Amino acid sequence: MKQLGHLKRPVARLSRQRGQAYAEYLVVTTALISILLIASGDTASPFTALVSGFKSFFSAYSFTLSLP
Repeated sequence: MKQLGHLKRPVARLSRQRGQAYAEYLVVTTALISILLIASGDTASPFTALVSGFKSFFSAYSFTLSLP
């Protein structure tokens, strides 16, 4: 019976660690999104370049799928 009570403590610590990881991912993701939206390049913003790249890759992918 002592072992069951002992096992509950690490589970509580694990749930707190999961919350900490979520907060870290949220901060990093927010920073990356803000850099993509705010930063300006010489010709186009990084966000515009990213969207353009996705459109180009999707176009090539859909062409490849249409081949017999």
